Parts: sequence; C-alpha cells; structure tokens
Amino acid sequence: MAYAYDTSSCESEEDGAHHHGGGRGENRGCPANWIRLDRGTYGWCVRVFTGSYSQAESENRCRTQGATLSGLQNQQEAFTITKAALPLISRPSGSIRIGLTRTPTCLKSRLSHVCTTMNSFYWTDGATTGTNGLLWNNNQPDNSLGVTQNCAVLLAAHTPTVVDAYRWEADRIDDVTCNYENPERPDHVMRGIRGFVCGKRATF
Repeated sequence: MAYAYDTSSCESEEDGAHHHGGGRGENRGCPANWIRLDRGTYGWCVRVFTGSYSQAESENRCRTQGATLSGLQNQQEAFTITKAALPLISRPSGSIRIGLTRTPTCLKSRLSHVCTTMNSFYWTDGATTGTNGLLWNNNQPDNSLGVTQNCAVLLAAHTPTVVDAYRWEADRIDDVTCNYENPERPDHVMRGIRGFVCGKRATF
C-alpha cells in the first residue's frame, strides 16, 4: 500500500465533498457531490478528493468511484477544479494530481525540438482531448529531479501566484514524479500535493 499524508479528516471518498447543484440528488447526469462540466457533445463529472497519494494510488481511489484521474479540457475546467479544491485542502495553496502522463518518447527528455510543451504528455482519462488544457507553468515541463517527473499536477491557490524558490502561477500545471511526495517538505510546502481530481462521463 502506498504511504500517504491524508488531509481528508472532514470528508471521505463516499460523502461530504464539494456540492454543486441538486443537493444530494443527480446533477444533470452526475452523482451527488460531483460537478458537471459540459464538453460540447457530452458531460464530464469531476470531484476533488484530498490526500497526498502517488499517481497510482490516486488512480486506484478514483476507480473505486467508477472514475479515473481527470484531465483538463481547457482553462475554465482548471478554474472550476481549483475552486472545488481550495475549501477541501484548507490551505492557501496546494497541488492536485490530474490524469496527465509523460509519453514514452519523452520519458527521459527535457524540453527540446522533439519533446515540446504540447507533445511531451498525454491525457490518460480516455475523454480529454487536444492541447487547450496543457496549461504549463513557467518553464515547464522541465523534467527535473533526474528526469523522473512523469506525472503532473494542477496548482490551486487563493492568490494569482505562489512563491517559494520560484514564482508559480495558479491554475497552471507542473510536472512532478509519480511517486508519493511529502507535502510538508520545507522547500515545497506551498505546492505540496494535497489532493487528486477524479472524472467520469455523465450518464446523460
């Protein structure tokens, strides 16, 4: 079992997370406590859960909900997920795991003419398409830490920017390792992984 720093004392994966329309009833084809995102030809249901898990463990937890780690179709979806995440993580800022993984071709590569911001990663949820949701933060994805950053997170924050050793923009994504990362690491606490977002198709 993957070790995790779990902050979800007030909610579980069964109840008590973000509410969006319809109370505990169906929300236009989405379960209670899930948010419906309209993607033109279909509806996409998302829900943020708290906990500092690895990518694999986050995916497993989404699967218990009949879902998968969600991608971002566009900037508005990033805004919506941030808005849902902030009350749950109870922090000024924090990172949320999403369904985005580095391509096999670019596993050991930094940005180059071959591995660019637009083709180094792919959406894993089987629904998200295109590159409008590839909202990379400044100079990302840089594949640092010994070219081991093969997963990605969305930075949720109450402020437009977050500053640690560098300046980071809210509602943007960054590449990270797929393993568990201690969110309380002193040089990383403002961007520590605090949750993950699951997604699944609406029933209508």
